[in-house]
Amino acid sequence: ELLGGEAALAASAFTHKALRRAVGSAGSLLRLIFIYGPGGNSLRTAAGLASAGGIAELSDVALLKRIAGSAEWLKALCERQLAAAAPAGNAGLRLRIVDSTTIAAPGKGGSYRLHLSYDPVRQRIGDVELTTMSAGERLDRLPLEAGGLVLGDRGYPRPEGLANLVKSGAHVLVRLTWKSLHLIDEAGEPVDWNGLFTAAGKHGFADKPVRVARPRGRFEPLPMRLVILPKPAEAAASSRAKAQHANAKGQHSSLDPRTLAAADHLIVLTSLSQAQIAAPALKDLYAVRWQIELAFKRMKSILNLDRLPAKNPNLARAWLQAHLLFALLIDAIAAPQGDFPP
Repeated sequence: ELLGGEAALAASAFTHKALRRAVGSAGSLLRLIFIYGPGGNSLRTAAGLASAGGIAELSDVALLKRIAGSAEWLKALCERQLAAAAPAGNAGLRLRIVDSTTIAAPGKGGSYRLHLSYDPVRQRIGDVELTTMSAGERLDRLPLEAGGLVLGDRGYPRPEGLANLVKSGAHVLVRLTWKSLHLIDEAGEPVDWNGLFTAAGKHGFADKPVRVARPRGRFEPLPMRLVILPKPAEAAASSRAKAQHANAKGQHSSLDPRTLAAADHLIVLTSLSQAQIAAPALKDLYAVRWQIELAFKRMKSILNLDRLPAKNPNLARAWLQAHLLFALLIDAIAAPQGDFPP
C-alpha cells in the first residue's frame, strides 16, 4: 500500500524492465529482493525461502539475474517515495543536513558513496543519491528549494558548490578549517586568522564579513559571513591533541600556530546575516548536524547497510537501493507518530 499497490508496482516494474519469467508479479519480485537485501540472506537461502513460501521456483543464479536487473526499478521506487514524502507548501526556512558515507563491496568489488540529505525537524531522509567513489562530496549535489538552509561538515566547503547553492536561493552553514578556503576581507586582503582567534577569545566570538575567492582561475568572489566561536576546554584539548598527533604522523618539523589556535575554536561560514541569526546561536544550529550521523548509524547498525555482500555492480546497486527503499518505508511508517524538533 505504501508503494501504491500491486497495479502501480507492476506498471513501474514493466517500465523499468524488471519483471521476467519465473516471478509471477512485481510484489513477489520485491519480496524476493527484500529477502535477499534487508533480510540479510544469501542468494541460495533466498531462493530456498522463495520456494518454501510459494513465491517463486528459481535457482540462486536465476535469482541473481532477477535482482541485478531490478536496480533501476528500485531506484525509481525510492524516488517515488521521496517525492511523496516531500513537504508541501512553504514552511519557512527548511533545514537540510548533507553528508555522505562510504560502503565497500567485498574483495575487489569496489566502493560506493551514499550522498544523503536529512530533514532533522521531520526526522526523515529528504533526498539520496548513490554513486561510485569518483563522485565527490558537493553541497549542490542534491537539490534544495530556494529559501532552505543546508548544513555541511568540513569536507564540503568548495567555492563552486557554495556559489551554486547561494545562487539557487538557498542558505548555507558549513564548518571550516583555517585552510579550507581562500578567504579575503572587504579590502581584498587575506583574512587575519590570528587576529580573529584573539578577538574570539576576548569577546566570546568573532563575526566578520568575508568573501570566498580563488587565487587562480575565474571565480567571482562570494560574500559570506565568517564566525569563530571558542570550544569548551575539554573539546579544545582533544582537538589540539589530534592536531599534534596528525603533525607528528606526517613527520612535519613544526606545527603552524594557526592550526593549534584553530583547534580551540569552532569555525563556521554562513550566508545567513546577523539579523537572521546571532553568532552564538550558530553553535547550537550547527550542532543539529549530528542528526545525520545518527541516521547513518541507524542504517548501518540496524539495517546492516555497510555489509554489502555483492561484487557484481548491478547486484550491488540493487542490494543498496533495496536497503534505501526499506529505510524510506520505515520513515513513512514512523512519520505519523508525530514530527518533533531534534
